[in-house]
Amino acid sequence: MPFRVPMPRLLLAWACALFPFIAAAQNPGTNVSFRVLCFDHNKGMTKVYVPLAGGKEGKTEVPLYTNDFSDLIDTTFPGDKAFFFTEEDGPAGKPVRRVVAEAPLLKVARQAIVLLPAPAGDPMTYRALCFDDSGDSFPMGGTRVINLSPFPIRLNLAGADLPPIKPEGAQLYPQVKAVDEWNMYNARVDFFVKEAWVAVANQSWKAVDRKRDWVITSMDPNSRQPVIRLYQDIPPWKKPNLTAPSPAAAPTAPSKP
Repeated sequence: MPFRVPMPRLLLAWACALFPFIAAAQNPGTNVSFRVLCFDHNKGMTKVYVPLAGGKEGKTEVPLYTNDFSDLIDTTFPGDKAFFFTEEDGPAGKPVRRVVAEAPLLKVARQAIVLLPAPAGDPMTYRALCFDDSGDSFPMGGTRVINLSPFPIRLNLAGADLPPIKPEGAQLYPQVKAVDEWNMYNARVDFFVKEAWVAVANQSWKAVDRKRDWVITSMDPNSRQPVIRLYQDIPPWKKPNLTAPSPAAAPTAPSKP
């Protein structure tokens, strides 16, 4: 006997998938500038889409990079959630959209969104985490740490133990000032395992105000070993100032003979 999905459940699934698009027609939406970092590709998905800015009909492609953030993208999300979708061919050649990640938006105009592979059994392909990406919240030279491991972690920066970060937690740290003559300092990452702090990584980091650092800790699902990823981030709105050559000295007029 062929398998049949009960009609009420089928209708509910369609309603959940289509809700963002129904809401778009009823809500002027939230204007957001955002960037995306994909922690790992899930199910071979390397790009997604978001609505066009201003509520216009159409979509904007969002590439999913795993080694850096995407460029800054302007969009208008209906309601108060960010959502990402794919498109597949539907009846009569009309594309059908499917939401593959969503998250509550923050009440800020510029956000950074980290996409994580959704756990098995989740109807979404990715989990999404939104962060304030403004310069006031995350200044140049600072470090943002996101703990995706099942254990508390803590950082020791320049010899000082910092407060622990719980699982699924995040913390911002200002630029370290206790540095050597090369602006370097020691950075240690500890995991709280079996009722004790265990040093997992001990490295030299550089403190400069020309970049920001993102640190994401997690556990490898296969080896069950701690993983620490460091992303050096120069926001696109800072790059013109940081890469511009120094102004040349004004030419001097030749002296009279």
